[in-house]
Amino acid sequence: MLLGYAAPLETPETLSSVCDSVARAGFDFFFFFLAPLSLLEGGLSEAGRLLSSLSLPCLVAQSFVPRDLRLTGPDVDEQRVKSYLALAAELCHAVGMRKAVFGAAWSRNVPDGWDRAVARDQLIDAFTWTADAFDGSGCVVGIEPQNIKEANIVRTLDEAVEYARTVDRDSVKVAIDSYHLEEEGTPLAEIGLYGEWIVHVQTADTGRQHPGTGSFDYQTLAQQLASIGYDDTLSVEVMHRLTEPEIAASQAFLRTIWPAQSAH
Repeated sequence: MLLGYAAPLETPETLSSVCDSVARAGFDFFFFFLAPLSLLEGGLSEAGRLLSSLSLPCLVAQSFVPRDLRLTGPDVDEQRVKSYLALAAELCHAVGMRKAVFGAAWSRNVPDGWDRAVARDQLIDAFTWTADAFDGSGCVVGIEPQNIKEANIVRTLDEAVEYARTVDRDSVKVAIDSYHLEEEGTPLAEIGLYGEWIVHVQTADTGRQHPGTGSFDYQTLAQQLASIGYDDTLSVEVMHRLTEPEIAASQAFLRTIWPAQSAH
């Protein structure tokens, strides 16, 4: 298993420092926030320069769309969404990202009073436009189900798979996050039902803490991933800045579950 660690784009200087800590802890890749990267004043060239200067490869991105880019409701701007997706795909291709996680509950959530059937059709459109942009980019987008505390649509694994199945394109699959599965009460056994769809795994322990500090059942997660033959990218995503000892402890704990010799 290739292990990664997520960090937001604050400034190029702090990003480089965090990435160095992640590298010293023994992680294999950096898990990057895409939307802030797209807003750099220097555009693609600045993004490429920044990522190529880091001490780890950036194989996976998240924070897929900006917070003000609506995907459901009356304020969807189709041309703006398509333009952003084209930029995101170009950026991912330029820096060699293999996967991008499409969570972004802030953009997907259905506004109060909006018809949910219409919202579903809008999301199918958004995921189809995503496929149009990312086909041929070398980067696969995973639709991420997010729990009820954050999302009011695309909350469950089977729902995310249904959207991916409806779009039916090689560039749009599903990403899972153990934290969201736990908060939503999704049985880990469901992973075994959808092996062909899962392209990335994120993790945090109970309460979005670093792995090994809570009660999340990592052994069962490992068993379910093994049952579908998944042995690729897995990244830590917590909602606060960890200290370097915590980053190292996260990596050490995860390597007790997925030993280094299984990395490829």
